[in-house]
Amino acid sequence: MFRASLFVLPFAIAFLYIVSLLPIVSVNAWYTIVFEGMALYMFAPVGTEIVVPLVMIRLQGFNAAPHEFVLAVASIVLVDVFTALFIAWNWDLLEKMPYVGRGVRRVEAKCHEVIARRRWGERVTLAALAAYVALPVQMTGGLFSSVLGRVMGIDRTHVFVAVVAGSAVGAVPMGILGYVAGDAVRSALESPTAQTIGAVAGILITTAFVAAVVVLYFRGKRNENRG
Repeated sequence: MFRASLFVLPFAIAFLYIVSLLPIVSVNAWYTIVFEGMALYMFAPVGTEIVVPLVMIRLQGFNAAPHEFVLAVASIVLVDVFTALFIAWNWDLLEKMPYVGRGVRRVEAKCHEVIARRRWGERVTLAALAAYVALPVQMTGGLFSSVLGRVMGIDRTHVFVAVVAGSAVGAVPMGILGYVAGDAVRSALESPTAQTIGAVAGILITTAFVAAVVVLYFRGKRNENRG
């Protein structure tokens, strides 16, 4: 029962939050925040660099109240919060999967061993993870960031904090830019050149993180062999 509740609870919290918006925002703002903001950020291959300015422009189109702009940015950050929470509470399910789980546990252990050897290791790794989430490029959302953090052997609480902090640091400036110069920002970011740069940057940065996991793993194995 407890195990099932941990699986369902992040979805339940997200649902309650979405419902709680209904009495405090207009119908138009609610639809924009939930479907053009949260759902788009969660399921579409785009990051805050597109979603946040888009939502700001849509809210300005029907003269939304000031608190609705704030809630829009907060709601997009909460997508990463709910996702990171789900990973934090349910990572053990992946670890228990036949074949896959054993490999994941082994990689975690080796990466953690290497990072823990240096006092600054986890701090640097957490800072890099938060910066990764904050970058306004594709593939840097809470889901993949949480998975990367856990595979690197970082404590789930620290991963959660890094993802949430990075998401807020990335979304708030985009919200301000979108509010102040929405059309110009969206036009610039939706141009083919900007989209290509964002996609390539996201792939390269993600590849660098994956490469770091591989390096940490093999360094851990080498230390084990020496021991």
